[in-house]
Amino acid sequence: MIESNEAIRLYELKIRVREELGSILSENSKKKASRDPHSRRKPRPCGITIHPGHGCVFGCIYCYVPDMGFPSSEVKPYPLSSLELVYALSLNPYVVPERTLAAYGSVTEPLLPKLVDKTLSYIRDVWKWLRLPSQISTKEIISEDIAKKLKDYEPRISILITIISINKSKILEPRAPDPLLRLRGAKVASNLGLRVDLFLRPIIPGITDKEYMDILKLAVSHGVKGVVTGSLRVTQGIIDRLKKSGIGINTIVSRLVRNPRSKSDQVPISTSDIKLRVDEYARRLGMDVMQSACAANILSHGMSCRLCSFGSCGMKFYKPSERELREFLEYLGVKVVELVNGDNEFNILIKKSREFSTTWLKYYLSEVYKMKFKVIEE
Repeated sequence: MIESNEAIRLYELKIRVREELGSILSENSKKKASRDPHSRRKPRPCGITIHPGHGCVFGCIYCYVPDMGFPSSEVKPYPLSSLELVYALSLNPYVVPERTLAAYGSVTEPLLPKLVDKTLSYIRDVWKWLRLPSQISTKEIISEDIAKKLKDYEPRISILITIISINKSKILEPRAPDPLLRLRGAKVASNLGLRVDLFLRPIIPGITDKEYMDILKLAVSHGVKGVVTGSLRVTQGIIDRLKKSGIGINTIVSRLVRNPRSKSDQVPISTSDIKLRVDEYARRLGMDVMQSACAANILSHGMSCRLCSFGSCGMKFYKPSERELREFLEYLGVKVVELVNGDNEFNILIKKSREFSTTWLKYYLSEVYKMKFKVIEE
């Protein structure tokens, strides 16, 4: 192995992790992990979503998770142990150690009392074994005990505190903690040296656009460094719940890009004009402004990324040499016909490989170097 070759180093690291965990876990545990979706699911743009459980008791009326078929009230911890989860991730061909972003909190509230121990154990062992840059999004109150464990388990973890309204929070999020208490938790985490950003998502027209200045000022005063904005996506069920709650929906409906086609069909609301106002005011307050959750994770971990249309994130960009790429492909037994080094993208022409698909090669190289690759067969 050539030590300076990141693609080879990370490829071999993943194999070592898989083999070591395979020697620790029982056959039943390995079978259980290999059947789990974490072992094969392709990451979303924000990273691989890790589920410490299912269900939520907060009853947020704008949440689309119940319409996806997940339980909306009963909270159940995920059946995998932390080592089983890491083993499942080590089997996933799309997960790259030290590079694939890990996101906790997509289909549940990860810090619910029934889930917090499971969540913390997942964060601890995913970082210990695979060093995946982790991010947790929450509406819970971060206690000093939780903050200390987060700091110990994943020192650079990205924390997103969701607040979209203060005045209407009891209507929109009837059983979630008070937003002001969430900010106190943000202050606790920030005081321990953890990076905390505001998750201003979803922006609800008619509500968030009237409160964002107060929310941002309060966030800054509680040690929050930046803001991630995001649009509301609605299903017919969400529209019905908003209407039933007494929230005026005319502004929301007028911004629909199209009508929902079914009960579970998610339709985005146009909020680009509101986002611009939020971004401008946040910059005036000295906040970092990010268009996606993954950008906050990249920033928190001192990484860089040039993969999406939002533009470059981070500062420390590394572009591999042609020699490094050829060495990696030769290491895999893949024959390179031609390699074209563009300004922001590599184009690689290869001989057909029986073992490695062009789809996987493109994905793996893109994850390792966080830049675009195009790989085609001759």
